[in-house]
Amino acid sequence: MNEKGYSLVLVMLTVTVFFVIGLTIVSVSIYQAKFTQVRVEDVASLHEAVKSVEETVAELKAKVETLPLSTPTQLDLDLGNAQVGFLNELRNRHNVSIEDITKEKKIARNKLFTRVFRISAPYEKKTVSREVIITNAPSFLKYALGSRENVTLNGGAYIDGNIYAGKDIYVTNVANYIYNSTLYSVQTTFPTTSEKSILFANGNRYGCDHGNGARSCYNLNNNRFEYSLLNYSEHELPSSLLIQKETEDFIDVDFSWTLKDKLLLAAGVEPFSYEYANYIKNSGDPEHLFNQLKENEAFSLVDDVMLLKDFIKNNQNSKSIVLQSAPSYVFENEDENEELNLEDKWLIVDGDLYLGNNSKLKGNIIVFGDLIINGKSGVQLASTIYVTGKTSIYDTNISGLHNEQVVILSKGRLELYRVNDFNNSFSFEKENLQGYFYTESNAVIYAVGSYINIRGGLFAKGNSEQTIADGFSEGVTINAYRGVVTSLSEPPNSNPTLTNVSESRFIIRHDKNVLIDRGLGLPFSKRLHVIIDELSVK
Repeated sequence: MNEKGYSLVLVMLTVTVFFVIGLTIVSVSIYQAKFTQVRVEDVASLHEAVKSVEETVAELKAKVETLPLSTPTQLDLDLGNAQVGFLNELRNRHNVSIEDITKEKKIARNKLFTRVFRISAPYEKKTVSREVIITNAPSFLKYALGSRENVTLNGGAYIDGNIYAGKDIYVTNVANYIYNSTLYSVQTTFPTTSEKSILFANGNRYGCDHGNGARSCYNLNNNRFEYSLLNYSEHELPSSLLIQKETEDFIDVDFSWTLKDKLLLAAGVEPFSYEYANYIKNSGDPEHLFNQLKENEAFSLVDDVMLLKDFIKNNQNSKSIVLQSAPSYVFENEDENEELNLEDKWLIVDGDLYLGNNSKLKGNIIVFGDLIINGKSGVQLASTIYVTGKTSIYDTNISGLHNEQVVILSKGRLELYRVNDFNNSFSFEKENLQGYFYTESNAVIYAVGSYINIRGGLFAKGNSEQTIADGFSEGVTINAYRGVVTSLSEPPNSNPTLTNVSESRFIIRHDKNVLIDRGLGLPFSKRLHVIIDELSVK
């Protein structure tokens, strides 16, 4: 009897266990089915939100690129707003929100064509959005690095932002440098870009792997860095680089026209007026226009840089200022807290301009000569500076002033050298040059002993008719070692395995805020286009 009872209990226990297991399996299956359904719906919802935003951006871009460059007021009429007009049609058609944040960005709406919109669509409890900038600024400001001619990337640079090569791209894992008039080439790593960076190359693409000396990327025998083109091929390009052709038109800067535009702005001539159009058409080159405006007493004249600050403080008229009567002018502050604020005036320097230790300057400048920036204590600038000669930046740091930055546009060469020589602290996140640097000429940068960390951009339009003494191709050339360098009297260690980007001696990050912060000082083109920011999900 006991044995039968025991068997019955065992059978019932076994049945109960399997019953519980079965229920668990069923409930888990139901949960997984529901979870899968939720995930599918979640993904579908995200896809729809992204699609709505992207289609809105695409239509806005297509519309803007057909609009004539008339007046800022006409641009607003052509676009409408979220309640009426074209933007309202987009909002209704794609079920998106279009927020005009131009005022929030402190943009002078009645004077500039710059507009900033945030386009967003709901996704569950989150929002998918993109910011777009409408501008008539030239295309070079969209890129972290580039040239209308060729781009050569030698060694271990780190680039966060898009790169533009109007013609060919050359990429190697050697860094070239010159020491005591002798040319050297040392193996290091290939350049690295951030995940979102694209290298736009409209011509041929060449790569060279030094291969621990198995191949030579450069021939140094003629005391020039000559490309050993037999060792270059597209197959040698690092696979980490995303390279494609640029499908959008490149909108160039007309340096002469831009300089005349800024001189007239400085003289208080109303843009889009008959007087403005007449000056632009009949004034000849910028220097002739400058002399013409001086004769018409459009500017205040100051003969001594030491008197400039008092003149600005005591003179309440709105005229821009011309520094004249000397071959060169020096700004240098012993007092770290002293700042020169031009307010709404322009400073026009009739000669060379030297910015030295502790210079703090806010305002836009035109230099009819060369620009030299130097001084270990560094300078702080919130300016756009146009230079008719060459620009030399050496043995210094440049930082922004009042959360703004500098844009330097140089007709002549851009020389950037001996910046933080043999500095091995590698402050990856902290730039030592804040600004955008542009030249109409060619640019060759050596970052082997130097440590260069730029937040902004670097663009050399390039000049195929100009001889480059070091032998590089026309355009922009970056030579960057990766790792510790204490002296160049002995070649740095060849270390092609060092993959840590934080030890790159040339770092550049694009800063799109330059399109907003520099306002009326920026060069303008005669066409509107749209710059699209990253997609955000919050």
